[in-house]
Amino acid sequence: MSDLLSASSLLLAILTTLFGIFYSSINEILDIRPKTHAVDDEPSYKKALGVRKTKIYPLLFSSVALTLIFIPDAYKILSESITLLLSVGVSGVAYDAIKTTYIAVTVFMLALTINIILTTLKFKTHLKEINPKR
Repeated sequence: MSDLLSASSLLLAILTTLFGIFYSSINEILDIRPKTHAVDDEPSYKKALGVRKTKIYPLLFSSVALTLIFIPDAYKILSESITLLLSVGVSGVAYDAIKTTYIAVTVFMLALTINIILTTLKFKTHLKEINPKR
């Protein structure tokens, strides 16, 4: 279990770092306001397409994939914990920091993934607004 925790923590740290590094580029595109004349948005739109391809999509796909990898074990831990808690009560349950930390890592990964999904949706909407062919 500790190997799983180490791997998941490392992957979460890598993804969080990438999100932090990419966020300024993503935010730069989100700060672009559509020009009065749509043709003037061509350079911004091309730049936005590059950010989508090299930053948004890799973050989205990797975060969703990692979350889907983490969830089954987290579900198993939670399910076993609830079953044990219901059968023996609070006093009969031994605390396991490794399993608890794994649940915390999974929750953080889920929160980051939701944030990345919402950012992707916002980016997609903004891309339509600055599309020169709007």
